[in-house]
Amino acid sequence: MAKSVKPLSDVEIKRAKPKEKQYKLYDGGGLLLIIRPNGKKVFKVRYKLDGKDTEKTLGEYPILSLANARKRLIEIKEMLLEGVNPNEKRVNRDDDILTFNDLADQYFIFKEKELSFNYLKKQKSRYEYFVRKTIGSKNVNDITKKDIIDAINNVPNAKTRSTKQTDLRETMRIVLLLINSIFKYANANDLSNNTSYLTIEASQLIPKKEVAHYKAITDEHEFKMLYKLINEYVGDVSTKYALLFLTHTALRSQNVRFLKWENINFDKRIVEFTKEEMKAREPFRLPLTDATINILREVEKYNSGNKYVFSSMLSKGKMLSENTLGYALKRMGIDNHTPHGFRSSFSTICYENHKLHGFSSEVIESQLAHSIGNKVKLSYLRSDFLTERRELLKWWDEWLVV
Repeated sequence: MAKSVKPLSDVEIKRAKPKEKQYKLYDGGGLLLIIRPNGKKVFKVRYKLDGKDTEKTLGEYPILSLANARKRLIEIKEMLLEGVNPNEKRVNRDDDILTFNDLADQYFIFKEKELSFNYLKKQKSRYEYFVRKTIGSKNVNDITKKDIIDAINNVPNAKTRSTKQTDLRETMRIVLLLINSIFKYANANDLSNNTSYLTIEASQLIPKKEVAHYKAITDEHEFKMLYKLINEYVGDVSTKYALLFLTHTALRSQNVRFLKWENINFDKRIVEFTKEEMKAREPFRLPLTDATINILREVEKYNSGNKYVFSSMLSKGKMLSENTLGYALKRMGIDNHTPHGFRSSFSTICYENHKLHGFSSEVIESQLAHSIGNKVKLSYLRSDFLTERRELLKWWDEWLVV
């Protein structure tokens, strides 16, 4: 007599911790959960087909819930009774419905090796919040263009964990791209012949977001006055030096706030950012000058024991908050400039003084970590102009104090 198995619970699954080797938890009836060493939890169904033991992967928990995994178990058993192989690809059969949720579960498993863990996690969350409850339960081949449009238009109404009232137009675009990618996966693997998504144009469905122009001082005299005010700032020391470092380097404020001591090589006189730390997803080397090294050495007296160079003086061990630098500028009486504005100031003034410093637009744009030209040009342009940028920044240091 077969030994009875106690059904699993969500609490038990959530508490299951990874071990050195993968192990299994059984729910009964052939449904089991694999807990892998990397922490992933995957539902599988074990059954006999032509006298042989066979397993079918259903999806990853919690994207595939315990309740839905049990439903899939029942569907598979019904298919076996009808003589249908659950592992065979299926297209538009009335007796064997492939829902969009089923398809999404397969798509995310397929993308595990291609996408980073954090990005995949974000995509799964977007699917849960904006797609699963709208078109998720529908037969893949029955989903119409209107169904997809309704799902996208419902994005602003969906309940998420975030309580912020943000502009969701960009989220709507990302969700539409995600739906399209899942359909393309289905078409490529002969799981569906539905191409209704191809006729939807994002530009006609989702209004463009207005481009936000950051306030920036570009008048040379006025900018030098701003630099003088920062040097005379009597507030938080970490904030003062962060603003000075922003002024001298034209980095993005996020790169300054998240800058770690481990990124800095004083011997080589460079700061090295990984591609994950940069907006353009390309590694970046910042050349250090005497002025920027002096700034780092000064702040080192206060924050050397912290992970972050410009760490919060109120919360030791944490970086400066997103709004700290902006508030500091306002306390100085500056309302026509933002932390991001230092980049615009640097760009404008460098271009206007091209004859004085003599460096090309490629050097200026490289210092701003911008892509230079089209892909053809980039394939030939291998240099990051480190030497030239160091000389440009030396000129910039001198310009600021003259």
